[in-house]
Amino acid sequence: MSPNHLSRPFTPDERRQLEQLLTDSPSAAKRFNTGLENALVAWAVSMLVIMVVWLCVVWLARRAMAWEIGWHSPYALWMVLILLASTAAWAIVSSVRWMKGWKDYRPELKADLDGGQVMEERYRFTAAKRFQEPEHGGLLYCFHTDDDRVFVLYDSESQDLGAADGNPLESSFQASSELCLVRALRTGFVLITQFSGTPLEVGVPSELNLPPKNWPQPETYCDIPWGELETRLSAA
Repeated sequence: MSPNHLSRPFTPDERRQLEQLLTDSPSAAKRFNTGLENALVAWAVSMLVIMVVWLCVVWLARRAMAWEIGWHSPYALWMVLILLASTAAWAIVSSVRWMKGWKDYRPELKADLDGGQVMEERYRFTAAKRFQEPEHGGLLYCFHTDDDRVFVLYDSESQDLGAADGNPLESSFQASSELCLVRALRTGFVLITQFSGTPLEVGVPSELNLPPKNWPQPETYCDIPWGELETRLSAA
């Protein structure tokens, strides 16, 4: 363990945050209902799209070759049944895959509550840069640590402002030279992010041109050297 990382008992406020996270986590029944709703919506949308395509094919067949394969043809009932079955199967399979990617954090949250411990992490920064994503204008901050590494934080307030047609640059996020971050041990969820020390100059944000799946992970170190941030994150 780093000398700047200390495992300690959680405070009453930190415990309440974990309890709230556990309360907000969907139960098995809610997860099933959400998956069912997703499957029904996917089924309805896929059926609508395929039916529109089928009607276009029917019209073309009737106009170009005088073929009748529409509602009044002997194939109509079988076509509808095949479409219903195939789209239902697709909707179910896609929803099951989606649900499998939806991790259930409740066992780990319960373990965090039972363990009664959190990790208090302290960082010292010498400089900061910020990048702005194009869709809502949310800000991503990169900090240069005193051991020449890059630590990443997202400014969720700026994202919320941009999504609400506000100005993301009016966020109250203040980058400073010292950071205390409190993290749950099992889930890794961050409960507290508190800056102190000297405010850091961040300047005008650079564009964040990478697709979201390639953004650096928040609340941890990234493997991009400090001097390559603009080249790697702002690449068109």
